[in-house]
This record gives sequence, C-alpha cells and structure tokens, in this order.
Amino acid sequence: METLIILGGGLMTALRYLPFVTISLLVTIYNIRKLKKNRSPFSILVRTTFIIYVVSVFYLIFTPGNYSFSMDAIFQTIHIGYAKVIVMPYRDYSMQAILNVIMTIPAGVYLYIFAFKHRPILFEVLFIALGIALFNEGGQFVLDQLIHINRTVDIMDVLHNGLGVVVGFYLMTPFNLFIRSEEKSLQNGKF
Repeated sequence: METLIILGGGLMTALRYLPFVTISLLVTIYNIRKLKKNRSPFSILVRTTFIIYVVSVFYLIFTPGNYSFSMDAIFQTIHIGYAKVIVMPYRDYSMQAILNVIMTIPAGVYLYIFAFKHRPILFEVLFIALGIALFNEGGQFVLDQLIHINRTVDIMDVLHNGLGVVVGFYLMTPFNLFIRSEEKSLQNGKF
C-alpha cells in the first residue's frame, strides 16, 4: 500500500510538470525548425537565446512552487477554486513588481525582432503585451485549477508583465541599424 501511495505522489508531481515540459518542447521544436530555414549567425543567436528565455520563464511561472521576493508583504487573497488570487492591487511596491517587469522585457525585444517585417503600431504592441501577460497569469490560474501548481494569481502581475513587453519593444528602437543588416532575412520571412 505504501508503494502505491509513493507512486501516486510521484505521478502527481510528474503531472504537475507536464504542461511546462509540453509547452517548452513545442517552443523549442518550432524554433529549431525555423533555424533550419535560416542559419545566419544572427538567427542562430536570436532563436537560441529565445528558446533559453522562454523555457526559463515558463519554468518560473508554470511549475509548482512559490517564488516570492517580497517576504514582508501581506496580501489579502481569496480562493477561486484551487487558485489563490490577490484581490487588493498595489499593496506592495517591492522588488517583486520590478522583477515582473524585468522578466518580460526580453519578450518585448523578441517581439521587435520577430515582427520586423510587419512593424506593429503602439496599439498592437499594447494588445500583444496584454496577451502575453494574460497568458502568463491565466496559465497559472488554469494550471492551479487542473493540477494544483500552488501559484498565486495577481492582476498587478498582468500589468507589470505587459509593461515589461512594451518597454522591451521600445528599447530596441536604437538598435534598428543593427537589425537592418539582417533586413533581407527578416523581410523575406526566413527568420
């Protein structure tokens, strides 16, 4: 009987990591296929760092555990199903908020590079940034409901993640000359 309990616990733990592994594999396979179309040093650098970045972020947000950098903050939470949801926005102006912005700045940089052919306008950048942020927090909420990854959902994280994407996108503007050297590959959609 103890063996079954141990196996059941191990199976549940493995199941909690399955979404992270699945999404990470999909991103990796897609980008490796794109690399086969264009093997320029720039493309290799961007695609490889993108894979590393995405897998790292997905590990932080889609695996079981609690990663909090504001130990002294007291949050008022409610439970919606199995998910803990912070109901009072901006109760904490700590390192947690800054790290949520910093975590998604690279997403904005990659958006700038990948969307070079059809440069998005401000409204589109804001819409994409909101989509990325909702994917992050919404994914945590859904996974908490399905497999209990024990994460806290916070509306302020959505705003901070979205802000990071926008900041990263517009930080790339001065580097436009560097990217222009790869313009043919980017405009032909080979990137």
